[in-house]
Amino acid sequence: MSIAWECRDQADQAEIYYNQPLRTKVRRLEDENMNLKRLLRENGISWQTRPKCTKASSSRVTRSSARAVCRPLPHIPVEIQLRIMSFALTSPHPIVDPLCRSKPENLLPREKSKTNQIAIHFLATCKAYHVEGTRYLWANNSFVFTTPEALRNFSEVPLKIRRNIKEVNFRIIAKFYDDEERVHKINRHHHPDLKKPVTLIVHRRAKENTLARRGFRTYGWYQLADFLMALLPPFDPSTRPPPGASASSIPPSTPNLLPSLEKLRIDFLNFGEDMLTIPPPQLHELASHQLGCTLNEVTLTGLPSDETGLRVSNELAGLLKDEGLLIDHAPTMIAQKNAIRPLNCDEQECHYAAKVVRAMRTVTGHSHDDIHSHFFGAEFPPAPKDEGQPPFSFYHSCRTIWKRVPLKLDNTDERKWMLFDRLSGLPWDDVEDEATMFDFFGDDEEEELVCENCGEIHPGAIPPMEMMDLYDDL
Repeated sequence: MSIAWECRDQADQAEIYYNQPLRTKVRRLEDENMNLKRLLRENGISWQTRPKCTKASSSRVTRSSARAVCRPLPHIPVEIQLRIMSFALTSPHPIVDPLCRSKPENLLPREKSKTNQIAIHFLATCKAYHVEGTRYLWANNSFVFTTPEALRNFSEVPLKIRRNIKEVNFRIIAKFYDDEERVHKINRHHHPDLKKPVTLIVHRRAKENTLARRGFRTYGWYQLADFLMALLPPFDPSTRPPPGASASSIPPSTPNLLPSLEKLRIDFLNFGEDMLTIPPPQLHELASHQLGCTLNEVTLTGLPSDETGLRVSNELAGLLKDEGLLIDHAPTMIAQKNAIRPLNCDEQECHYAAKVVRAMRTVTGHSHDDIHSHFFGAEFPPAPKDEGQPPFSFYHSCRTIWKRVPLKLDNTDERKWMLFDRLSGLPWDDVEDEATMFDFFGDDEEEELVCENCGEIHPGAIPPMEMMDLYDDL
């Protein structure tokens, strides 16, 4: 199988840049429209066309006949109006690429058929409905972004509304390019639903007489980096410091695009095994530094099960706070020519690999995991504890931690309790034998090990550092 080189395709980037001025033109027209409305109001002219009451058939118009023709609408209490508006502006399905037009090839079949999911016309009724309806629109719905540009356009939403968004979904579809007439396929072992290899959609490019990299190329990991870059603080003219301003007069930095984001799901589509190169260094800078330690839960689906996929998973773990939950799931969809094909999951309960990141740091002050353990002196709070009372477990101690994990990825509200090992971050059932191997030691193997951390005797007691070296060797 051919390995695709990472790139940002020049033709696609040029098309994105070409469409960029359209937003500037729309903004200019909006300003002109507002100026015209202001001039009309200053001269006592209404800019709204009000419907006139139709006259009665009789030439004489009495007070009672006028009331019959122009009968007012029945009055509804404000609380009921707001409740109706909340239901009307809440979609039963996630909204894909808000504020921009979605490409049909980036949508699931059910997403193509779900038109007019919400009564968006409520916002154009009056100013009061626009203010209240906008708040319901962004607070009551979940959102899926299929391109970095769609996520970047989300900066048009006011910051006070973006602060309320706590969960989003990225759908990253790997794009492939080639300057030769070749067929590239994803192995049928990519998912059990695939009965035969899937032919990739490859965009043909002309051979250029330059030193640019040729052959089979992909926009995959760079696309992931562009998605993360779109989460960085957008430009705000009000925060620009004046020329010659002192350090004390510089305004605070602009918050991230979604300052209150807690959960992030990333669906990787067409990321075949042994098909992509290692991710660029920019991914580590974004995930572990600029956006590091900001999320409580990250769900990844469709990562390749090779060394490259493992490396990307470790890099994206840098997004999580201490004791954050990382979920790695098999592919849930695959991109085809005209649409996205969903891949079936287990009906009762999803099976995935879950891991708790840097859970020992909050107990001992340091982490046994060297990955993403550099903080440059900054202090970040750990992920908040899950609500509810976990069940009793004989193995619960300073070494273990309870987390609530979702039963189904499409419905994260239904969860179950799972016990994790703080040292390895893995579920306790997977590491119980290794974790309890030093519980009894000595010549007669009857002396119980005292935990180096809490000073008590419990299953999986943390051994001294000299025994930890032996534990690592095993």
